[in-house]
Amino acid sequence: MTEHFYHIGQRTGKAPVIKKCGAVGRGMEQPPVVWNNELYLVESREPDAICPVQYIRVRSEKTGAVTAPFGENCYFASAFAEDGVLYVFATSRFDDKPLTMYQSEDAADWHDPRGGHTVRMFYSSDLVDWKSCDILHCPDKRLWNTSVCRGDDGYRMAIEASANPGEENKNSAVGRPFTSFFARSSDLFHWEMLPEAYAYTPNRYNACPALRYTDGFYYMICLEALPCQRYAPYIYRTKNFLDWEVGFHNPIMMYGDDDRRVKPGCTLSPEDLDLLETGLNINCSDLDLCEFEGKTRIYYANGDQMTYSFLCEAEYNGPLRDFLKAFFS
Repeated sequence: MTEHFYHIGQRTGKAPVIKKCGAVGRGMEQPPVVWNNELYLVESREPDAICPVQYIRVRSEKTGAVTAPFGENCYFASAFAEDGVLYVFATSRFDDKPLTMYQSEDAADWHDPRGGHTVRMFYSSDLVDWKSCDILHCPDKRLWNTSVCRGDDGYRMAIEASANPGEENKNSAVGRPFTSFFARSSDLFHWEMLPEAYAYTPNRYNACPALRYTDGFYYMICLEALPCQRYAPYIYRTKNFLDWEVGFHNPIMMYGDDDRRVKPGCTLSPEDLDLLETGLNINCSDLDLCEFEGKTRIYYANGDQMTYSFLCEAEYNGPLRDFLKAFFS
């Protein structure tokens, strides 16, 4: 793997202007997707009165209407739409033990049942009847967020991974959690992992990928860990998944007080509003994006990376192709 940042005397254009629109509600893991010319959010939902276990549902951004639950016990949903079919990808749970993270300051007491070994695909042409199949199984890694796009030579998937418990020092390709690995397919149903030499990047925390393709390049946005426990998204691009360019204008977004505003038209409870206004905000994570009605729509989570987050919206006034390329010019 090679990684290119810039050269001495590098000249660049201006960074693309991103307008933050405000928080829309509690939660995260709600990637946008355009299906049949309408914008939808694919929500990963914790157990509630609707479904007693972790589940997925799809929500219309325009009407707020939601589908019935599906994808029980699957996590970190992502989405891809093509030819009238909506495809949702999610990862399995690791075990049946309860989540104990954040309940103690001693990390030795933490347990996370998410991050299993399997990627499962759900697909539907009407958002009512869902079919599903397992498409990848990696017993040597724990799998978290995924992202799928189509290039000139088929489909590619980015997969966030970490090592199995107790094996953190045995697999050098995983490196520092988290690391993005890649898979390819010609039909979305049959996938093969690329060799571990293609992992990006075992040298740093590199989480929650968003993968897109335009004009010969695969662009990927991932969350990087900054000094003093701060987190922000960076953008990179590649043609072959071995040689990577890091965008000139990074990080592409930063956390700040503009993440504490409520998007006009949205309503939060008094408790949520107090948390939004006073909670420690050190994070712009799980960014995902799509092009809709001539603009690049961006969704991300604020919060403290530990105990709370709000889904926030932002936009770039132009097509996705222009947005991605602007970080490298």
